[in-house]
Amino acid sequence: MADNLIEKRVEEYLRQAPDASQEEIRQFRELVEKYFLGELDPNEFKARRLHMGTYGIRATQDIHMMRIKIPMGKLTPEQLEALADVAEKYSKGVGHITTRQAMQVYWVPTRESAYVMARCAAVGLTTREACGNSVRNVTASPFSGVDPAEAFDVTAHAAAVARFFLRNEVSQKLPRKFKIALESSPDRDLARTAIHDIGAVAEVREVNGKKQLGFRVYAGGGLGAAPMQAILLEPFTPVEEFLRTCEALVRIHDRLGNRKSKAQARLKFVVKKLGEDAFRKEVFSEREKIRPIAYPEMTIFETDEKPPKTEGIVPVVDPGGNFARWKVTNVISQKQTGFSCVAIRLRLGDITSEQMRGLAKVVRKFCGGYLRAAITQNLVLRWVRDEHLGALYRALEGLKLAEADAERLLDVTSCPGAETCQLGISASRGLARALEQKLREAKLYGEDIDAIRIKVSGCPNSCGQHHIADIGFFGGAAKVNGHLAPHFNLLLGGRTAEGVAEFGKPVLKLPARRIPEAVIQMLTLYRKERLSEKESFRTFNERVGLEFWKEKLQPFATLPDFEQSPEAYRDWGAETDFSLAGMGPGECAA
Repeated sequence: MADNLIEKRVEEYLRQAPDASQEEIRQFRELVEKYFLGELDPNEFKARRLHMGTYGIRATQDIHMMRIKIPMGKLTPEQLEALADVAEKYSKGVGHITTRQAMQVYWVPTRESAYVMARCAAVGLTTREACGNSVRNVTASPFSGVDPAEAFDVTAHAAAVARFFLRNEVSQKLPRKFKIALESSPDRDLARTAIHDIGAVAEVREVNGKKQLGFRVYAGGGLGAAPMQAILLEPFTPVEEFLRTCEALVRIHDRLGNRKSKAQARLKFVVKKLGEDAFRKEVFSEREKIRPIAYPEMTIFETDEKPPKTEGIVPVVDPGGNFARWKVTNVISQKQTGFSCVAIRLRLGDITSEQMRGLAKVVRKFCGGYLRAAITQNLVLRWVRDEHLGALYRALEGLKLAEADAERLLDVTSCPGAETCQLGISASRGLARALEQKLREAKLYGEDIDAIRIKVSGCPNSCGQHHIADIGFFGGAAKVNGHLAPHFNLLLGGRTAEGVAEFGKPVLKLPARRIPEAVIQMLTLYRKERLSEKESFRTFNERVGLEFWKEKLQPFATLPDFEQSPEAYRDWGAETDFSLAGMGPGECAA
């Protein structure tokens, strides 16, 4: 009976979906049936389901994490409600915003994965090519179109790129995944363009007295176990040539990428093998073979978003609570006078179904439906009238979405880690929770340390972007006193700027349970030994060097005897002894 009901709902949602989505979801349902009948090789099914955004979950069989693409992070209230539905039905009522502006839901049975696809397709979202060796979700600054520092709004351009590559035969069977990011504001680089296969930064030039829109195009960046900074491919690519340039880069990756070794299959290794000049020559030669691609969106200069009409909102001057702090840390003025963006801090990127539904109502009421997801695992409301900030705070407070300190020290980024990922070695989310809790208890606040960013990954692959954090950690394991214990490797000094990716330098490996006190000691030493209050944490690190930290943090590299303190050998959040059971081959490159 339940299966029949799900089938009926799938068909109901498919009737509301685009034709292309209807066809591919029906085909996927047929694949699922063949798989369970034993008519389809499991490895072939794995590759096919990954192409449709459906991952395996650690220590499970035929239960999945599903990733839903949110191009540019742009969400409507209706889409948020659809995501709330699937999270409530399968994912223990929680959706997870990723570091690439997508949402992940968990614990979806194979036979019901088509329901998630259909529910999302009915509101214009897709899981297709969210995983696998294809062009992944196209990301962009969540402030594009409203940023006072931007060259021009890149939202429409990013949407054109996403639409162009979706289902495009040129990007269906690449050697490895391919990531594209667009940035509207060169001085801010919120899209982290230097760590992408293609990073495009908006620029406006004047040609014969007319404005010419274009991009500085970077190529061949990436994180993972072998992080590399993107090279400048071209200092100015006119917008009319941008799609053709992107296709040329994808074709070069397809033709020259390493198909024998997935560990060396990203575009960055093609750049490394050929050298920068030869790589550029290959790309430009390939571009000449491609016919011009006409997309009218490529000429758009300003956002097409209009100031919302809001009715029935009573201004609240002082809503109480933590409003003053929230206004400082979470509210960003738009370039449009009288309007602001508001960052909604999601701890570890998590948001409940109830919160999503409530937020959809808030977005409709306060900002005309304008909402973006950010690569910092937060959400951004746009077009909030300044006089409505107090009332908005009160509404968000009722949803438990009025946390201050967005994009600050306490706002720790983390990948899913060993909780669900087959590659996860240690519990990155558990450590992130512990770090926030212990930092709060230590009352470590202040402008001098607020800008320090902490990022955590459960393995070396950098889904938590630990390489580009001021303080980064990636998971590992080591034996201490004869017992296996979860550890994290500490990196210091990572950052990005336009065209720049400085990767954190390794310091030492620390037991997971000692890390919060080690970080507290680091911040305390920084405040005590800096030359002045104006010396930033980054400058301090560069001055004192890695040996300073190795010496100061060495006491935190030990654990008490196991018999004396067995809990010290457990992962954060775990009630049993640590082990590597449940790990398996990752599916990112399957």
